[in-house]
Amino acid sequence: MRRTAGSLNGVRRTPVVATSLFFAVTALAGEPWPSGSPPSVAQLTELSSAADELYQLERREEFLEAFERGEDREHISVFQDDIDSGLFDLDRLFRAGDALFEHEFRNEDGLGARADSPLLRIHTPSRGGLDTYSCAGCHSQGGPDGAGSAVENAFINGDGVSQASANVRNPPHALGLGLVQALGEEMTRTLQLQRSEAQTAALDSGRSVLVELEAKGVRFGSLIALPDGTLDTSGVEGVSKDLVLRPFGWKGDVARLRRFVENASRIHFGVQSHSLALAAKEEPDPDQLGPGPWYDPDQDGVQRELEEGTLTAGAVYLALVEVPTIIPPTSNELLERWARGSGVFDQVGCNGCHQRKLRLDYAFYDEVPDDPAALPVRFNLLSDGDQPRGNALVELFSDLKRHDLGEELADPHENAQGIPRSEFLTRPLWGIAESGPFLHDGRATTFAQAIAFHGGEAAESRSAFQALDASAQGDLAVFLSSLSRTPKLRVPR
Repeated sequence: MRRTAGSLNGVRRTPVVATSLFFAVTALAGEPWPSGSPPSVAQLTELSSAADELYQLERREEFLEAFERGEDREHISVFQDDIDSGLFDLDRLFRAGDALFEHEFRNEDGLGARADSPLLRIHTPSRGGLDTYSCAGCHSQGGPDGAGSAVENAFINGDGVSQASANVRNPPHALGLGLVQALGEEMTRTLQLQRSEAQTAALDSGRSVLVELEAKGVRFGSLIALPDGTLDTSGVEGVSKDLVLRPFGWKGDVARLRRFVENASRIHFGVQSHSLALAAKEEPDPDQLGPGPWYDPDQDGVQRELEEGTLTAGAVYLALVEVPTIIPPTSNELLERWARGSGVFDQVGCNGCHQRKLRLDYAFYDEVPDDPAALPVRFNLLSDGDQPRGNALVELFSDLKRHDLGEELADPHENAQGIPRSEFLTRPLWGIAESGPFLHDGRATTFAQAIAFHGGEAAESRSAFQALDASAQGDLAVFLSSLSRTPKLRVPR
């Protein structure tokens, strides 16, 4: 576990609400250093003490686990009933999610998609795992919750033998994800409202109604509502026909953080959530889960591998992890190049897809469990959680839309949801300075290489960038290097 709680003044309500949340390892106040003023001696003393306290806690937990194997299992065993009854305030829930992120899964935890799972790096289309033993094992580039190096690439939906058969996935960083989900949900509601209004107008008028779909300034094509209540969705672009934005995954195929946690656990560890097992009780899914009984479909002898409360804790943790920030350079020369690079970003059309800001309309976030009888966990995305939090103008550098990026970047085959091989979600650029290598498969090691691989809808922007002289291309690199994360003190293990 990487964090301990500082002071917490929160109240348990229905749903769960915390009014404030502070962690011992906090961001420096004001403008992020080194861009802003250097920290004072008092600030450094406080932060170094907190970092050392965290280091000692981690060492103590490692010794406990070494003394009694399975001791850290309790950190990831969270029951939704206990959350509903008030045993977990927001701070404790965050720490439980942090423990899940750090936990190294073993056979007794249900590690492996079946009882005899090898460390399988080339996945088959139906079954996942094994890739690694913990989330943190692949998300550490640039700091905790960061991206993964090329070594951590996963090979998804292959033939189990050949790397060339698989869709390659480089782990992205896991920062600011609560804001991403909230933006996706708001945009979904906007698009679906436009659809509903068109259907009502078509039924009332007895004529077909064409509606241009747009949310937060992003266009998603159009649809036609017919008088008989049906829809022509052939004109919908960059989002699934149901108009649900799914802002997670390189293909934009996951809508919610709890599903992200659940899918990653199943695919990379072969660990199945109890929610999936319960669903298999009604509709068995041997291809994805295994041929065994519903309570142990992968037949590894372990039941209830990932509790619903643990999914809630994992989703809350990811929603409250720090938000990336922009840290301009400090020298006058580089600051001038940074400003010019910001202009180049717009000049060559990067902002056409990597939209700088999306406005968040509602700061409160509800993490809703799968059990309809369970209570949602509510918190404020702009004030609760790991600092910094950002503001309502979310500097995401993405339109949360899928785009065709051409054959050169295309996967070997469609993903499980049938998203075309060359279609990818616009990857948010915030935090990119600490996230190399770049692109969905980590093939690019520099910004220029990443841009050079862009084709399809991005071909015009790529050509405009390549037509620049070396100095202007360098200016853009200086600007992109400022899309970073706030420095924090940490005692390395």
